[in-house]
Amino acid sequence: MSWVSDLVSLAHESVDEERLTLWGRGVSDSQIEQFQVGYLEEIPDSLEVDQGFLEWARKKGLYKALMFPLTNTLGEVKGFQFRVVRQGKSVYSDYFLTEEEPVYFGLAQAIPSIWETRKIFIVEGCFDLFPIQRVLPYTIATLKAGVSESLVPLLRRLVDQVWMGYDNDPVGRKHAYGFAKEHGREFDVQVVRYPEVLLADGKRAKDPGNLWEAWGDEGLRDFLNRKMQPYSQEI
Repeated sequence: MSWVSDLVSLAHESVDEERLTLWGRGVSDSQIEQFQVGYLEEIPDSLEVDQGFLEWARKKGLYKALMFPLTNTLGEVKGFQFRVVRQGKSVYSDYFLTEEEPVYFGLAQAIPSIWETRKIFIVEGCFDLFPIQRVLPYTIATLKAGVSESLVPLLRRLVDQVWMGYDNDPVGRKHAYGFAKEHGREFDVQVVRYPEVLLADGKRAKDPGNLWEAWGDEGLRDFLNRKMQPYSQEI
């Protein structure tokens, strides 16, 4: 769909507006390019987009939003996640062009490494993915806790080992251990627990993004090496 590629290009060309925000959340310049992260001030009238998407965007009040393209296994953009900050709070909205195939953030970028290693590391949010993906390129983000039924057949074809890297909160734990219980006989499922290190704001870390804020790239890489070394010599 030409309007999809046009929207991705338009938003990506404007990403410098929010590059400092992205750096502060652990996104590198090379990842901004690799994942075609963008910023959408508004949808210009000159851009001909799908009417259904336009109506959805208007209802969501999408403006001044970070945009994360969502992809299928073939590298096609089949959806978007938008992040808008309102009154100091982040609001995320997801739009999918299809429900007939797995579409996630980072799926296209992860596929070559998934094929090579037969492993996958699954996190919740886009900002959880970036610091992990620099170490483990077979990382994808499901956008919320929970593995959809459309992803399981793909996992059966491509992977032997599944790392569940969901947040250290009740919802994340529920879905991580629930997947391990349901699919533990099909895959070698490893549930990752993140250390609850103290952050600068006094809260405790609960996800990869928090750990990157506390430790930076080197500390997070060391943590992943320690976690995964018993299972693989290739990190």
